[in-house]
Amino acid sequence: MLNKNYNLNPDQAGELRRLVIDNRENREKISEQNFISKLHTITVLSGKGGVGKSNIAASLGFALADFGRKTVLIDADLGLANLDILCGVRNARYNIAHLIEGSRTLNEILVHFKTSPRAQSLNGSVSLLPGGYGIKEIADLDDYAMEKLFTVLSELEINTDYIIMDAGAGIHKGALSFAYASEITLLITTPEPTSIRDAYGVIKSLGAAAWQENNNPASGLMLVVNMAASSREAQEVAERIKLASIQFLGNSPMYLGYVLKDDAIERSVKNCRIFYRAEPDANASICIRNLAGELLRIFEGIEPEHEHLNQNNSNSQKKQPKKTKQKGISSFFGRLAEYIIRSKN
Repeated sequence: MLNKNYNLNPDQAGELRRLVIDNRENREKISEQNFISKLHTITVLSGKGGVGKSNIAASLGFALADFGRKTVLIDADLGLANLDILCGVRNARYNIAHLIEGSRTLNEILVHFKTSPRAQSLNGSVSLLPGGYGIKEIADLDDYAMEKLFTVLSELEINTDYIIMDAGAGIHKGALSFAYASEITLLITTPEPTSIRDAYGVIKSLGAAAWQENNNPASGLMLVVNMAASSREAQEVAERIKLASIQFLGNSPMYLGYVLKDDAIERSVKNCRIFYRAEPDANASICIRNLAGELLRIFEGIEPEHEHLNQNNSNSQKKQPKKTKQKGISSFFGRLAEYIIRSKN
């Protein structure tokens, strides 16, 4: 549910409908050309701040690179962007605002990170599209800016495997619109009662968008319990949220996994580093690799051996990929426009 005070005038609504129609036509043309996008979109959000959402989003990007995937991180919390600082990028020269206004190209704005030797050997990579402090939410952009952003980000379609969007905390329209538009959404919570309550609030606000489509695991919302003392505690937290969802909402999200509480995280944050990069053998980093492996299983049907990252994952057993939401930038922006329109009707 979006803020009812946010209104589109008839011209704006008409333009968004045109974007939806154009998006569908583009998808049909792409299908005719036998081009299948390999790009997957993931939004990471939380019910409250301070639960480690951004750290998990960034760490997943580097973990997927260690599996040979090309990942782009997007700081989607535009008004309070901080992913660049967390990644050790001080005073990013350009950000998404320059992209929208057309003063800089995507290649000029993207920040490319050095990855691990393993990622380099497998051609994995991580790049960041920094957000901007105090600029509008993407859901609040006018039609020209939205279409401009869509056009430019379409450049990622061919050479990117995963886009991970670090959305803002809470149930404001910006975060919820990203959750609706992405193929899947990772909802980060902790064992703290307030975090659990707010996570349930996000699930309730998302409504049908939180559930898997036709039992398709590569859709809907997935729980990740951060700062857990043990796997058992994480499972108990997830069960509490799922039980409440079933009781009051009639359905429940999938539980993806957990990240253990680890001193390595605090040390890394103080030094403006991603813990997964700073201490890859820490317990929290192993958990991140497990989560990345689960995402690969869900999206690509493979079974990476999580605990043997020094071995080539070419021995992973291939499984038949499951049907997913339509992939790529075109599909993402089509769902985004549909969600904004639907919320106003």
